Amino acid sequence: MELISKNNTEQQQTAGNNSNQIIISGNLNVGITESQARDICKAECAIALQNWSFQAGVLAEKRIQKLEDKMLPKILSYDEKLSIFGEPGFQILIRKAQIAAASSERESDYEMLADLLLHRAEQHENRERRLGISKAIEIVDQIDDLALIALSIVYAISKYTPASSNIHEGLGALNKLYGKILNKCKLPTDYAWMEHLDLLAAIRLSPSGIHSFKKMEEYIPERLNYYFEEGLQVDSDDYNHVLEKFESLNIPLSCLERHPLRDGYVRLNVPKDIDNIVFIMKTQQGEIKMPLSEKQKDAFRLANKIAFKTDSNNSEMKKAFWNIWDKYQNLKDIKLWWDKLENHFSITPVGVALANAYIRGKEPSIPCIY
Repeated sequence: MELISKNNTEQQQTAGNNSNQIIISGNLNVGITESQARDICKAECAIALQNWSFQAGVLAEKRIQKLEDKMLPKILSYDEKLSIFGEPGFQILIRKAQIAAASSERESDYEMLADLLLHRAEQHENRERRLGISKAIEIVDQIDDLALIALSIVYAISKYTPASSNIHEGLGALNKLYGKILNKCKLPTDYAWMEHLDLLAAIRLSPSGIHSFKKMEEYIPERLNYYFEEGLQVDSDDYNHVLEKFESLNIPLSCLERHPLRDGYVRLNVPKDIDNIVFIMKTQQGEIKMPLSEKQKDAFRLANKIAFKTDSNNSEMKKAFWNIWDKYQNLKDIKLWWDKLENHFSITPVGVALANAYIRGKEPSIPCIY
């Protein structure tokens, strides 16, 4: 079959009986219109439906239309030219997604399939990730809801850390994210959900008794070690030296705050990257952002060198940390659940694709982490 002729004015296309034909005119570099993208979806849908009965086909078309309506806006927001629709491999993947959508009555599956197709467009150059996404699309209609939530929680714990250096803001953000992932559901406590995910090749179970997940009390302080900085002891020589430096260079002492995990200590509440620190001066005309002078940068480097030494094994800080952690219900519940996991497992590229799609469906601002 020849889609594009040797010149732009003559086109030929041949196809077998009952086949759908799509011709894209002109230079391919201009991209594909939304109308052409929908035509491509219809063509792939016709192929997917050809072996189904009329009654099943009618229901399948309704479900596939829901997928299409969710998918196109997502991909348009990523690439207005919809150039990915011109790739044969992506068209085949659309057909797989349509089959999965047709096989599922769950509205959430259409959203996940749309997100997976978007991720396929975003990961266009990465063959390994493309394979994981393709396999994930094939099993979306088969995965159990609670198993998917449990998988996504494990993935989120291992991949996402708070951006805020303020422990209350950071843990609050984690609590909110985990709440969206949980979606008011209770995490499964038996072993069946792991076997289910292993059967679908979303995880790879380790031999029983050989490996186990680190307990939360050990794992989380390692992941969030920046909350366990030693800080400056009030009235110590280091503290007085830093204060003297700051005052001599007109650095506001509000840059230092009470350490949330250590009594009698303070910590810096500014970015650790010195180049990201600016002073904001308020005037009648508005706010003026003033970068640090070189001497001020040196003062912050000195303070960081003294104060920003982490000690995630400090018993006082760990006790205070878990007291704060347990004030957030989602964090508290997940800690108890995690510590009772019966078997260690690793998440496969298929599971990574599923978790990314599910999490981004619940919180679109979260970036993909493959």
